[in-house]
Amino acid sequence: MMRKLLITAFEPFGGGAYNPSSALLCLLPEDAEIIKRVLPTSYRGGERALKDALEKERPDAAILTGVAGGRREISLEFCALNIKDAPIPDNDNERACGQSVSPGAPNALFTNLDLGRAAELVRGAGVPCAVSYHAGTYVCNSTYYHLLLSGTPGFFVHIPDDERSRPHEGAPFLPLSEDLRAMEILIGFLKNQT
Repeated sequence: MMRKLLITAFEPFGGGAYNPSSALLCLLPEDAEIIKRVLPTSYRGGERALKDALEKERPDAAILTGVAGGRREISLEFCALNIKDAPIPDNDNERACGQSVSPGAPNALFTNLDLGRAAELVRGAGVPCAVSYHAGTYVCNSTYYHLLLSGTPGFFVHIPDDERSRPHEGAPFLPLSEDLRAMEILIGFLKNQT
C-alpha cells in the first residue's frame, strides 16, 4: 500500500496569471501523507524541484498535474517522451525545438500503473476521464519523464481549463470541483496500489 504521496502542480505560464493545476492543488486537503508542491514551468527548474522533492520527502508514489487547454476531459498520461519541443518558451525563456529531455536515455518511458482502471473509477463518479498516450512535448512531459526515470511509481494528470481559465465563452472546460472529485479518486486509487 502506498502511504506517502507527492502531488505536484505548475505555476502559471505563457504570460498568464493563473494555472488551474495550482488552484486544484490548493483545494486538496492537508494531510500528513500528502506532500504538495508547485513546480516552476521550466524544463530545468521543474526537473530540479521535482528531484529535490523526491530526495527530501521520499514518497511512495507521485501524481503530477498540469493543464491542457482545449480538452473536455481529464487525461491520465501513460507515457513520457524523451523530447522537448514547444511553440512557446518556458518561464525561464528556454525555447525547446527537438532536444532530448535526458540525452542517451530511452525514447519513451511508461507508467506501470493501471491507468485504464483509474480512468474507469473516475468516470464511474460521473467525471469525464480517459487515458492519453503521451503527455505532449512541453514542460509537463519533461517533468513526467524525470519522474519515470527516477523509478518512483506515479503518473501525470492533465486537467482541462476550468471556469476561470477557459479563454472565451463556449470554450471547453471542466469545473474545478469536478477536477477535485477526480483527484480524490485518483489519490485513493494510488494509495491502494501495492
